[in-house]
Amino acid sequence: MSEDTRSPSDSAGSPESGGALGTAGASGRPPVPLRRNTEFIRLWAGAGVSQFGTRVGMTAFPLLTLYHTGSAVDAGLVGFAASLPNFVVQLPAGALVDRWDRRRLMLWCDIIGAFSIAAVAFAVFLGQIWLPHLMAAAFLEGARGIVVDLGERASVRQVVAPGQLPAALAQNEARGQAMGLLGQPGSGGLLAVAGWLPFAATALASSVAAVCVALMRKSRGVPTAARAQPLHTDIKEGVLWLWRHRVARLLVSLFAGCNFAFQILMLTVMVIIQQSGRSPVFVALVTGCGGLGGLAGALAAPRLRRRFSLRAVFLAGCVLWVLITPLVAWVRHPAGLAVLLTATTSIVGVLSVTAWVFQVQHTPDELQGRVNGTARFLASGANSLGALCGGYLLDRAGAAPTGLVVCGVLLLVTTVVVSGRRTLAEPAADLS
Repeated sequence: MSEDTRSPSDSAGSPESGGALGTAGASGRPPVPLRRNTEFIRLWAGAGVSQFGTRVGMTAFPLLTLYHTGSAVDAGLVGFAASLPNFVVQLPAGALVDRWDRRRLMLWCDIIGAFSIAAVAFAVFLGQIWLPHLMAAAFLEGARGIVVDLGERASVRQVVAPGQLPAALAQNEARGQAMGLLGQPGSGGLLAVAGWLPFAATALASSVAAVCVALMRKSRGVPTAARAQPLHTDIKEGVLWLWRHRVARLLVSLFAGCNFAFQILMLTVMVIIQQSGRSPVFVALVTGCGGLGGLAGALAAPRLRRRFSLRAVFLAGCVLWVLITPLVAWVRHPAGLAVLLTATTSIVGVLSVTAWVFQVQHTPDELQGRVNGTARFLASGANSLGALCGGYLLDRAGAAPTGLVVCGVLLLVTTVVVSGRRTLAEPAADLS
């Protein structure tokens, strides 16, 4: 796979690149290390703080509703509003990321998000909690997180040298895992102190993220004027590119299948712990170990990718999944479940970074947002379908048969990897 996929504007070495691409392209000297690339650091820090705030806020919305109203229906409505952007915002957000200046779009999203969530904190502080207000704010916060994430993903290639892209994306994936580990328990802890605290923390995080993005220089190679064609035409272009690109299409299909299986697996682990009579603390500890596994896998991905081919990484990951997953059907002790979940999520981390690096390197810059949005839309759909099917299977069949179903799904995914060996073995040739 070719590592140098710079556009003509990238290779020109514009001084607005923050030093990484400009130094390598203009003088031929080695690029600035990531730890000294101020543009990358500002982008990385801003998006990381934004992710942390989103995790805290999205966890707090349904919890606050449940404890304030005592109604599971109300909590479900707020949770639905928070997850709805995954289905109605992903595709148009990807098109807007490709239409508008990405730095400015992320900046305005963080500013609007800060005011929106601060209004929720103020209302909770005054005791004026209104269900429609919570639902609207949860939807807006979910949409903000999607746009910021898509904007960052599309901007990474513009601020680092091509050879640094795997390391940069691995750091981004590891950061996301870490924010999940900190954000969810942190939200519960803040909510236990005062109902308004997690929302105030989210507003503060959005404000800090806005400052980090504001300190960045203007994005390069991004259209600043809206296109004349309709938005749905822009979305269609991204979907068609993903469909016509054999490797990208295969990778997205693999991840949809893996996401479907992984959601069932996570729900199975939670049900096993609950049915064993143990407290929710054990669920938090086991899922926390899973987060550590994802963090380790993301950090290890660049080294593995340098030593092994794209096909070898995916084939090994799927085979290991098939070998590990059936054990969930028989393991009942939390320590054993923690080990299995850690191993599984470490594979998720490796494959996520590997696929993400390929997509960013091979997608044209003007299509980054739309292709990313389409891929995330399909992944979100697989997550939701997996949760729905997992709950039904666990209720009707139990944990052991459900674990075997997950194994069967992953075995099917592995078969797809084996059958697509030629496609995965020659990704560069597929670009034509």
